[in-house]
Amino acid sequence: MTEKACRGAALGNEIRSGTVSKVGSTKRIQELNGMLHANRPNIDITRARAFTKVYKETEGEPALMRRYKAAAEVYRTLSDNVYDYEQLVGWPTKRIRGANFAIELHAHWLADDLPNLRTREYDPFEITDEDYEELMNVHIPYWKDKTCAAQFEKYVSPELAARSQTGGVEDINNYSCSNGSHFIPRWTDLLENGFEKYYNTAKECLEKLDQNDPKAVDKRIFYNGIMEVALAIKGWAERMSAACAKKAEAEKDPKRKAELEKMADMMKQVPWKPARSFYEAVETAWCACFFLFVEGAGPSITWGRFDQYMYPYYKKDIDEGKITPEEAMELLEELYIKVTSNVWFQSTIMAYIFGGYYRYPHLDVGGLDENGKDATNDLSYLCLRAMRYAKTTSPAVSIMLHQKTPDSLLYEACELAAEGMGHPSMFNCESLYEMLAHRAAGLEGYSNYSRKQILKYGSPIGCVEPGAEGLQYGHTDSGIVNVANCLFCAVTNGVKANGVDGGFCGELVTYESGAPETLDTFDKFYAAVKGQMEFAIKECHSALVVCEKLLAEQFNLPTFTMLLDGAIEKGIDATAGGALVNVGPTMNMVGFGTMVDSVSAIKKVVYDDKEATLAEVRDAIMANFEGYEDLQAKLKAAPKYGNDDDYVDTMAADLWEHFATVSAGLKLYRAGQYCDAAIQMVQSNVGMGAMTGATPNGRLAGTPISDTMSATQQADTHGPTAAARSYGKLDFPAYTNGTLLNMWISRSELVE
Repeated sequence: MTEKACRGAALGNEIRSGTVSKVGSTKRIQELNGMLHANRPNIDITRARAFTKVYKETEGEPALMRRYKAAAEVYRTLSDNVYDYEQLVGWPTKRIRGANFAIELHAHWLADDLPNLRTREYDPFEITDEDYEELMNVHIPYWKDKTCAAQFEKYVSPELAARSQTGGVEDINNYSCSNGSHFIPRWTDLLENGFEKYYNTAKECLEKLDQNDPKAVDKRIFYNGIMEVALAIKGWAERMSAACAKKAEAEKDPKRKAELEKMADMMKQVPWKPARSFYEAVETAWCACFFLFVEGAGPSITWGRFDQYMYPYYKKDIDEGKITPEEAMELLEELYIKVTSNVWFQSTIMAYIFGGYYRYPHLDVGGLDENGKDATNDLSYLCLRAMRYAKTTSPAVSIMLHQKTPDSLLYEACELAAEGMGHPSMFNCESLYEMLAHRAAGLEGYSNYSRKQILKYGSPIGCVEPGAEGLQYGHTDSGIVNVANCLFCAVTNGVKANGVDGGFCGELVTYESGAPETLDTFDKFYAAVKGQMEFAIKECHSALVVCEKLLAEQFNLPTFTMLLDGAIEKGIDATAGGALVNVGPTMNMVGFGTMVDSVSAIKKVVYDDKEATLAEVRDAIMANFEGYEDLQAKLKAAPKYGNDDDYVDTMAADLWEHFATVSAGLKLYRAGQYCDAAIQMVQSNVGMGAMTGATPNGRLAGTPISDTMSATQQADTHGPTAAARSYGKLDFPAYTNGTLLNMWISRSELVE
């Protein structure tokens, strides 16, 4: 590391430890960053109050009507706080770093979690005593049996409900509790037209309805609801304008007074009408971002190709002398701080799996334009540079790489990486575009995207999932399949380990794929492994489609719908299939390296060298290797994935393909499109590992399984180039919901 890189990493550690918080390129940003870090994450019950109020008042009315009325009431009651130093207007909650959580999705677990919310180990939240009492006595009793998860259990058997939520082989909790997730709004259209366009479109569609068309009954409710929500957004902007004007009247400092007056004037224009400047464009994007985070309960409202749709506003202002690059960068830094303030509120169990409050928003730079040319512009560099100064965890500033990426942009990305904050993420355009070409299209199909749409609008969502601005909707982190536990069950004939987290310990948790004594050839055992994987995928899917049906019928999302191209004209909500490409539930594989290494170890020790029987391996893993230390050592010595060894890599490629093939053969409830496979779940390897017994690669029960598609921790012993060659043998585009690789390279592996 250079001296500069070391200083950057050291400062990153200081920021994470809380010893430094006031960082940024200007005094304004330093103060705003300090304000962000001075506030603990907290929950706001404004949204809960609005939903309870409206739903109690509308008993007996159509589900869509109630949902849209409640959404409008939320916007009518949002906070109108204006803080010192800020230029961007509006906050999703009354206090900084707040979460306006979805009571209608969370009430079934809230009563149990609330008493320990302030002190729980993972992601604690502050809550006032008054709000605590109101939640316990008013909102939770009304909603606890109405959530998606509560209703799901009325549609399926008790066994399926338990296995899909606590078994540790497959998991659907993230889908049932996180509706409104993983979305790239139609930023370009919103900036050019404002929310007024969506009001007018709904109004025109309502006026053109054929009242004798049976579909007009539901569409009339839909269009009236969209109009009410849009007007509520307009009303919010008017309230914010008045709040800025009021604060300006009391302001003594003439410079700040002028800023507040400018903010008041701006809110008379956006987000209702088109943005006229870079400042107004950033404000519009910020508003839409937190509207979607308030309306939805999930992660990853994504900025998409920010440097592309924002550049015309930036260039025009620069050319006309209305803004300097330094002033534009200050706006970007403030945006990063505000995005970081949007924390994710989850149950104690889910916080254990997805801890860190992080909501996975991407902001992407670089890439290609719709004609296949390099799309880098001045704003691309500014976005990377702003993160070097702001040093926030959000958004995940990312660079889209291709063969034409300028060296200068790569150098700027390396400068940011040297700060030690985890930015930027790096994405291969070629793989991303190929994934989008087959998104939700089944085994051999092509998605509804055109090539130009993929080139112009395609970018990552969330962890790594491929998406397209305004053209795609669906929760891409929905079904989790723990293939390490699938492997465990192939050895134990479907029985889960004792003494680990979750239910079914010591009991049948999947199906009987064959007692170890009957699997007398490797082919038979390998078939059992694949069978366990297929069982878990299909059972997970069968549970998810029930949730998908419930979300489409009762948990609709009007703001998401407005920000989907063509959804208003169709008269179909985002949750019910209003997008051009509808995705999710998807199948996300966890524990790939652990599974592959375990299969390799069994092939080597049991079937090739005959140093143990499969029954002995079963006994060893059920005993967590106590008394079987010699066998554990032999299993650990077997070839490992991540070392460019075809003995194990050939099986890795085959198991990789099997998971993708089974997933892609399953249809969705919504819009009839197909399921996508993924391997990108960040952090879930810890929680899933806690529910998994000891595995035949020598890993002990309850410890983390391998993360993402990476080799098992410390198993890639032949260096990064050998690991890269192993990874290169896998068919990435088959995982149309994205792939994620984490590689840690020590200093000793680099040449100075």
